Amino acid sequence: MARSAGRGPGLYLLDDVLLEYQLSRPSPARDRLAALLAPLARRPELLDTLRTFLACGLDRRQAAARLQVHPNTVDYRLRRATELTGLDAARGADQLTLRAALAARDTLHHPDHATT
Repeated sequence: MARSAGRGPGLYLLDDVLLEYQLSRPSPARDRLAALLAPLARRPELLDTLRTFLACGLDRRQAAARLQVHPNTVDYRLRRATELTGLDAARGADQLTLRAALAARDTLHHPDHATT
């Protein structure tokens, strides 16, 4: 679960991943949150870029370095993800929704994340 939250290796308490834990529990809201990212299903590079950008505290240069791409590539991918989902990682309210949607999606697509 900590991995899906963009956290590095280490030991975590439940308090460290409360949102991700809650979103891993079956519910209609979890399924609808995960569905927000359905347009990116065939574009794993967009999902990876989005996840990395959020994990890097919205620092496009740090995200680019972690992804080993040019910062302009990060910008392009984020714009494309926004076009496909209607959610903009640079907009405050959308950041929360995207983090929640990523956590919900990870739980549905990688059930083992719910217990790790």
